[in-house]
Amino acid sequence: MSTQKLNTEARREQIARAALELFTREGLEGFSIAKLSASVGLVPSAIYRHFKGKEEVLVASLDVLRDKLYGLVEAARDESDDPVDVLERLLRKHARLIASGKAAPHILLSSDAARGHAKRRAKLHRIFVGYMHRIEGIAAEGQAMGVIRKDVGAETIALLFAGMIQPAALMMSAGEKNFDLKSHVNQSWKLFHQAIRQK
Repeated sequence: MSTQKLNTEARREQIARAALELFTREGLEGFSIAKLSASVGLVPSAIYRHFKGKEEVLVASLDVLRDKLYGLVEAARDESDDPVDVLERLLRKHARLIASGKAAPHILLSSDAARGHAKRRAKLHRIFVGYMHRIEGIAAEGQAMGVIRKDVGAETIALLFAGMIQPAALMMSAGEKNFDLKSHVNQSWKLFHQAIRQK
């Protein structure tokens, strides 16, 4: 592979990462090629050398979101063989992502992100389904090992898990000053664990 191609791919990834951060911070209405180019230190025409336009940049930024979310799952799995422990670690990794101000998880259910372009909506759907399948897989492993109850479907457990993350991400991204993320995570995990554990 040529150096020029590598540089082009690296630049595309840099732009896509910056686009995700800008979209997370300002939403679709606040997103523009001018703001994006300023954030990466380029002139707008340089963005257009790598992407056809705003929509193509936004779609590429979703690949960064996918890698970030799936990476959290893989990191949690690498740290433990106990599916219940993996779920707790994953929840806490999400909380750290939310606390960092880069609350990408809320994008998955954001009306902003899904509005408009069919390709973007379809990609968001695939990312969310892929993420949920990974959580279902962890739950199913726990059921097979006898540490997670079997009378509730793995899909329902995954949806309950996502329900601990999504509202917290939305509260934090909305700038809710009285929201205690650490307390939310601790209390939510306690209730979730009580609900899913094999008694």
